[in-house]
Amino acid sequence: MIARRALGICLGLLTCGLASLAPTPALAEGPEESDDFSPFLELLLLGFDDASLDTGWIPQGSPVQMRFYASASNSVVMSLPGDAIYDWEEETLRFEGSPLAGVFEYDVGLELQASVKVDVSVVQWESDLLGPYDWGVDELVEFTPYLLPGNPDRPASIVQQSDAFPLASVPLIPDIVILSGNLDIDLFVDIDAQFECERIEVLDPGGEIVSFTNEDEILPVDPGEGEDDLVLPATAYCRLRTAPTLIINPHLVMEVAFQEYDIAGIDIPIDLPVVDDEIAFDTIELTFPRWEAPEPEDTGDTGESGGESGEDGGSADEVGDEVGDTGDTGGDDLGGEYLDDGCNCSSTDAAPERGLGWALGLFGLVALRRRRRR
Repeated sequence: MIARRALGICLGLLTCGLASLAPTPALAEGPEESDDFSPFLELLLLGFDDASLDTGWIPQGSPVQMRFYASASNSVVMSLPGDAIYDWEEETLRFEGSPLAGVFEYDVGLELQASVKVDVSVVQWESDLLGPYDWGVDELVEFTPYLLPGNPDRPASIVQQSDAFPLASVPLIPDIVILSGNLDIDLFVDIDAQFECERIEVLDPGGEIVSFTNEDEILPVDPGEGEDDLVLPATAYCRLRTAPTLIINPHLVMEVAFQEYDIAGIDIPIDLPVVDDEIAFDTIELTFPRWEAPEPEDTGDTGESGGESGEDGGSADEVGDEVGDTGDTGGDDLGGEYLDDGCNCSSTDAAPERGLGWALGLFGLVALRRRRRR
């Protein structure tokens, strides 16, 4: 009887130990897919051939005059490297700019030629074209895209200001002995250019526009039904502001037949485009491979095993009941009172080996006791 009671206990413990070894299914996490989103735009605001300046002979009515021919160019480069990231589990989209990879470049160039004419009494003289004299500025600033509100680099700004500085100094030494002089040309520069983005618009499969208006914003985008890849056309809208100012300050000193002529105080502005416009970059199609959440693992077998284990536990109880019906003798032989009819054990993931170890140990104990009684 004692052996049968111990056998019932062992069967219950063995059931608990085996249950603790059953694997727990892991939850599948939705993957994130990314695609390149790097808007780029180069604008030629003004080309050398687009506009030219001819001042004519100045000052009017003076026996000594100057004439200037100028052309300018103005271009802008805007680059916004980064990625669009779609979370299939959350069905959300976000944009992440590449750190310090954004570029705002502002370029201004000036080409200048000059001529001098003298018409005093019996002296008439006109110089050849002087120059060309070139000047340019090519400024660049780097930032982390996408310069939406909330970005600490917003706006990307280029500022260059200077007092008048020498552009050219030309001695005038004609073949006429009674004529000589010098032409000095100074240039004043004031450039202020700013670039920032206002929004990124995404067209979802249902035809709705999702507008991202803040940096690092995460918004839901419905992927729609079907097995095809998710395609999302995205367009960046930014604002460009430029206010360049170039001013030429000539100073001409001529001595004609021992008489000096000093011409100064003339400002010649060079017209460059003043811009304050919203710019739409080319639309980029974002493509994300279709992903479907995996089916939950079938836990039916595990449930049946648990049911069978429960039945086995019941068998252990029955054995315990039978042993209990034998009276008090079994309890005295074991040196104590048997109070529990069943397993009364629990399964934990932390130590599944302990349940199995207890069961094997009790099997050994039963075998040892039966051997001694023989």
